[in-house]
Amino acid sequence: MTRPNHEEPEMADENDKQAEALIAALAPKIAEAILPQITESVETQMKGLKDKNDEPLDKLAKQKADDNHSKLLAAAESQYQARLDGNGVYQGRKPGDSIKIKKSDARSVSKYREAKALAEKEGVPLEIVAND
Repeated sequence: MTRPNHEEPEMADENDKQAEALIAALAPKIAEAILPQITESVETQMKGLKDKNDEPLDKLAKQKADDNHSKLLAAAESQYQARLDGNGVYQGRKPGDSIKIKKSDARSVSKYREAKALAEKEGVPLEIVAND
């Protein structure tokens, strides 16, 4: 025996409602099961992007530090060269700086006379400084 045509649409509506109810019941559980995997995948991709970005930034920072280091070395070399006398001997004082003698050395008559003579020769003051 065949069913009348008017029952088939009601059956289809009932199936749709049951399917919707099943989807509504399963959707949160599916999302709960899949969400950790999606989160892990996104975090892995983000870490990869961060690592890729850090690599050129680290290279740039190292290059900048090397450039600064080179500039400092060049400045130090320039200052060193400026303090060499005609014979290539390094002079600890800049021309025009005062002659300094430690207080303990100034008590020695010979050391004091030597420092005073050098100061007069160069036309700079003699300065007695504290012991280190």
